Amino acid sequence: MQYSLAKFSVLLPILERVDILKGLPSALKSIFENTIHPDQVVVTVDGKVSEGFKKFIDNLVSIYPLEIVWINKKVGLDRALNIGILKCRNEFIFRADGDDINLKDRFETQLPFLINGYDVIGSNIDEYDEKGNFLCTKKVPLSMQAINKTIPFRNPLNHMTVAYKKSVILSVNGYPELFLKGDYGLWIKLKERGFKFKNIDRSLVKATTGLRMIKDRGGIKYIFSEFKLQCFLLSHNQTNFLIAIIIFFFRSLVFMLPIKYRNYFYLKFLRN
Repeated sequence: MQYSLAKFSVLLPILERVDILKGLPSALKSIFENTIHPDQVVVTVDGKVSEGFKKFIDNLVSIYPLEIVWINKKVGLDRALNIGILKCRNEFIFRADGDDINLKDRFETQLPFLINGYDVIGSNIDEYDEKGNFLCTKKVPLSMQAINKTIPFRNPLNHMTVAYKKSVILSVNGYPELFLKGDYGLWIKLKERGFKFKNIDRSLVKATTGLRMIKDRGGIKYIFSEFKLQCFLLSHNQTNFLIAIIIFFFRSLVFMLPIKYRNYFYLKFLRN
């Protein structure tokens, strides 16, 4: 099969937020300037939006062939993704984020792995702050064996880089609703069923992270989310009770750190 002839969809979930207003035009431009083009781009809009934001989206629709899914009640990222997956008409689906830049050969690089038997394929990312300054490269385990070993301890894929098969995701009923960790929960379900993963040892996405992301990853809500994640890992036989307890308490300490020190910890110990 000629990879350039294979049809695929891009799924991009958004909500009304300042960083989306700033970053979405560039994110879409990076999708449509790729070396091979998607057959379909599905954008889910989670929750009611202002007239100004609607005009912003309508203007982008006049530039790019987008299929907009308006979700009038805020349902959260995981449910918005599940709604979007059902709207994708192709078996191969690429995830994208509303303020991240896809490298020009991202689709061309990942598509052969889906065609040749892998169910989920991701990559490293280069992280930038809100001002566009390079921060670091977030590397992920590459082989199926390494990914399997990593799952009990941390998320083994960068969610904004993944491409997967629609039938595979639907076979496990899509993303579970885990606060800020639905993608991690999806990998857990897929690993339990024995599906094939791989990460490419390249950064195929330039991701905007910085202090907003670090601020989101802290506080009581995130500790509660971590508790739910560990319970989820246990229920799917991907960890044991002792490891779950140790990781829960360690991460809870990190989540309670002031933003400045949490940011230092992420850059120093969790990035390359």
